[in-house]
Amino acid sequence: MIFGSSVFYPVKARDIDLLIIVDKLSNAVEKFNLEVEISKALRKIESKAPFDVTVFDSGSFRENLEPGTLASGLVAGYRTVYDELGLEKLIEPLIVNIALGEYFVQKSGRRINLSVLARAKLRLLYARSGNNV
Repeated sequence: MIFGSSVFYPVKARDIDLLIIVDKLSNAVEKFNLEVEISKALRKIESKAPFDVTVFDSGSFRENLEPGTLASGLVAGYRTVYDELGLEKLIEPLIVNIALGEYFVQKSGRRINLSVLARAKLRLLYARSGNNV
């Protein structure tokens, strides 16, 4: 999954945030080593921006689907590259929770209202499915 500024503000993006979800990780060392190995492999790809790699196992990713976690930033935008987990359905409750509250993130001196973005994202999701907000 690609997320962050490279999706929601590509003109100003300084890196490409990549979230990779694997079945299971034994420990933090395995997570770190996997992030390093993937980062090394991605350096071989010609890109205008470096990659910032974050790896979760599926259980940790699910635990992070709460307002205030790294996953909260997904409401600002993401692109799924490959999906075996049904990410849209997993992420939707997070978007609903953020839309119902008042959540902000401070980024480069700007205050971004995640709740407004979440409400807009929900309108798009529900419009595609034919449901009302």
